[in-house]
Amino acid sequence: MRVGRRLEKPSVDSKSARAEAPAKKIVVGLDGGYVRGRSGPERNFEVVVGKVLADESATRFAFGREGTCSASPRVQQAMIQAGCTDEAQVTVLSDGDAGLRAIQKEVVPKSEHILDWFHLAMRFQHVIQVARGLSHNQIPAIAKLWVTGKVDRAKWCLWNGKSVKGLHYLQAVRDWLTPTRQREAPGLARLSTWLRDLLQYLNANRDSLPNYGKRYRSDQPISTAWVESTVNEIIAKRMVKKQQMRWNRFTVQPFLTVRVHVRNGTLEQLFRDWHTGFRPSIAA
Repeated sequence: MRVGRRLEKPSVDSKSARAEAPAKKIVVGLDGGYVRGRSGPERNFEVVVGKVLADESATRFAFGREGTCSASPRVQQAMIQAGCTDEAQVTVLSDGDAGLRAIQKEVVPKSEHILDWFHLAMRFQHVIQVARGLSHNQIPAIAKLWVTGKVDRAKWCLWNGKSVKGLHYLQAVRDWLTPTRQREAPGLARLSTWLRDLLQYLNANRDSLPNYGKRYRSDQPISTAWVESTVNEIIAKRMVKKQQMRWNRFTVQPFLTVRVHVRNGTLEQLFRDWHTGFRPSIAA
């Protein structure tokens, strides 16, 4: 904890913010994980974890949301360390959470935001599974085929960058699920709930729906799976999965800072700057 508090000093940040060359393209991934609270009314609180990719380098960052620390300096520090400049093209990926979108707009307002395809596809899958699970007593076979076909076509449209057409297909199914039909068949009410959730999710992130198929074929990221692995690196093994430790949101930041420097490979060089005679690097 003492090392973490020392790492929090601005002078340390300036020393670690060294990029060998400016990067032309930056990809930032944001995700969150929950840890157990030690005291107070909340049983859990969220830790935001992210990774900045530039060329072949990866820089991680982590901070407790709504804690004593601000999100902006930590994300900016990681981007500077990765070689981000004003001319760099920045792309941010997240699952569409309002808090993560707020961080993106605060730190890099001119960046392109991409909605994570995995989370989007899972919401489509919920709707399709509910529709396919309806019995013939609840919905005629031809109507069931029409509903599943519309939802499948909507998913295809979103994959191929035709979000307006995809939303039109989903809205057509939503209009068909009238209150009268939902009262007659309880399964249709459940389908309507999942469909309403999907439409709200898409409408809240309409500006973040690219041509996923084109990005995938161009080997560009469309998912935040690589960020979820960073969550496991920083918080899950030590803080959640193995030891089930409890944490205070106001004192967890020093520990997160140490973990980030360890994973970024910058802690050892900082110890050399602090302590004369510390073990030399292997390269030296």
